[in-house]
Amino acid sequence: MTEEPSSEDLRSVYEEICRHYHGIDDFRARLLALLPVASGAGGVLILAEKETVRDHLGPIGLFGAVVTLGLFVYELRGMQKCTALIKVGAAIETKMRVEEGPFRTKPKGSLRGLIDARTAGYIVYLAVLAAWSYVAIVGF
Repeated sequence: MTEEPSSEDLRSVYEEICRHYHGIDDFRARLLALLPVASGAGGVLILAEKETVRDHLGPIGLFGAVVTLGLFVYELRGMQKCTALIKVGAAIETKMRVEEGPFRTKPKGSLRGLIDARTAGYIVYLAVLAAWSYVAIVGF
């Protein structure tokens, strides 16, 4: 038989889970905000240049699309980690009898789960990927 963890142990693990979850979530939010700004700035620089850049639009667009796709895969991994942390955090909240903890409480009015960080990530990454793909297609 295994011994039940003490409330102190649960609290310590819970704090660590919260710290990791918030760290991943914060990084994902920063990346989500930075990606369109950086891509837009890159687009402005491309449009500002004349012949030199136009000769290389295809490779530039392809590079932007591949980098965006790589960041999107990294975003998906962050989503997986956050989902796992939410499950563990919710289980600990249940053991600790926390009724409305951050892992067990769902926001109201989320249109059946459509309004959340995951949907925002899909929208931003796919929009940026489409923009870079367009640049690549025009260039080739």
